[in-house]
Amino acid sequence: MTSVSIIGAGPAGSYSAYLLARAGFDVSVFEEHPIVGEPWACTGVITEDVLSRQLKLPEELVVNRIEKARIISPDNNFIEVKLKNDVVIDRAVFDQHVAEMAKNEGAKYYVNHRFVEICGNGESDGKVTAKIRNKNLNQLKGVESDWLIGADGPRSEVARSAGIFGNRKFYVGSQVTAKMENDNLIRFYPSENGIAWTVPENSRIVRAGIAANKNASGYFDEFMTQAVGKDYKQRIIARQAGPIPVYSPKAQTQKGRILLAGDAATMVKATTLGGINQSLMAATAVAEAIATGKDYSKLWKKKLGRDLWLSLMMRKAMNRFSDNDYNKLVKIFGSSKNKRMLEEFDRDEPRKFAFKLLLQEPRLLLLSRRLLF
Repeated sequence: MTSVSIIGAGPAGSYSAYLLARAGFDVSVFEEHPIVGEPWACTGVITEDVLSRQLKLPEELVVNRIEKARIISPDNNFIEVKLKNDVVIDRAVFDQHVAEMAKNEGAKYYVNHRFVEICGNGESDGKVTAKIRNKNLNQLKGVESDWLIGADGPRSEVARSAGIFGNRKFYVGSQVTAKMENDNLIRFYPSENGIAWTVPENSRIVRAGIAANKNASGYFDEFMTQAVGKDYKQRIIARQAGPIPVYSPKAQTQKGRILLAGDAATMVKATTLGGINQSLMAATAVAEAIATGKDYSKLWKKKLGRDLWLSLMMRKAMNRFSDNDYNKLVKIFGSSKNKRMLEEFDRDEPRKFAFKLLLQEPRLLLLSRRLLF
């Protein structure tokens, strides 16, 4: 039986494990933390209809349902748009749910097991050997398998050990869960400093945070004071932080029998910096590549490549925006015609939206010049 070792029990790792185990492969998942899904660093906002293309979301995973979002410009003007079945999930429980799906199909899980290095990449004997440390016993062991999947997050040690980490860029993400009365609206605050947000868990608690590529701590403090209150430090229930990879079309995602998926392969939307659905789609490419022998890079790029690239181009333009550009952008989208189109926007498939919008709203071409200048 073909064996697969997966490093990391996040969405990319566990959904790969589920699909492969269901197809009859011998699957082992190694997670360095004692509990799958913890710690987590994610807003947890997903469109349920998009997620349902991969798996059904149990109601007990839903923390809140959101019907509207408000996009607020630096000059405090805003537009309010209807959302398409957006939900806020318990990210830890979501990860645990996908892991249970994999276990039910026969995948074996080893928590508190940390990947150390690759000893052989399978080029000579068709086997990949990974050194894994059992943190419970402080013992190092070699694990041999036919395939090794790196689903171990933005700073992937699998990618580093395989020599395919490359020159990556990251945003710094910093978020808190805090006490705050709210009206059940998601709020986005785009600015030249980065992206900021508040996402309600319920009427009294929000997830509030920022993502920035410079001066993250100063931006975080300024935003939290503005959005949550001067006493925000006293309102904090929990903190989450971590690097968010910037998608790289040049990222190498395969070396011999070693594959990378999800954040470990920079498969994150550069516009919203979300990656749950992208991780699940990458997992389908992992399973198909191993089952059929097809080229993994071609498979995932066919499923994800165009939208990830277009999101990156949009982000590159936005990175050149001044606060005044964002003020203009919000005003442009304030028209009822443009707002309706924004409400139809599928965040995971921008190719269906971007060019249509440019044709409808020529003023956006003036802002899109940021791609060139």
